[in-house]
Amino acid sequence: MAFSIRTNKVGTLTPGKEADIVILRADLLNVWPTNNAPGAVVNLMNPSNVETVFIAGKVMKWRGSLVGIDVSRVLRLVQEARDAVLRRAGFKVNLLG
Repeated sequence: MAFSIRTNKVGTLTPGKEADIVILRADLLNVWPTNNAPGAVVNLMNPSNVETVFIAGKVMKWRGSLVGIDVSRVLRLVQEARDAVLRRAGFKVNLLG
C-alpha cells in the first residue's frame, strides 16, 4: 500500500538532507483491509505496525527489530527495577494477580 506525501507541506527526501522516516505495515490483521489510511494510522495502528525507522538518516528499527539495542539487557534491567520497587514497597512478585 502506498501513501502519498504533499511535499509542499512537509519537505522533500533528497540526497544530503536529514530525515526522520517511519515505515508502517498496513498488511497486518489489526488494520487489514485498510480503506482509510490516515484513520488506520491514528485509530488502529500500534507499535507492532512499525516496520522500519530512520532518524536523521540512521536506521533505528529494521524489519520490525530495534537496531543496536541489547533487548535482553533492557528486559533484565526492567525486571530488576520492578523487583526493587516491589521489595521496597513490601510486596512480592505475583504474576497471576
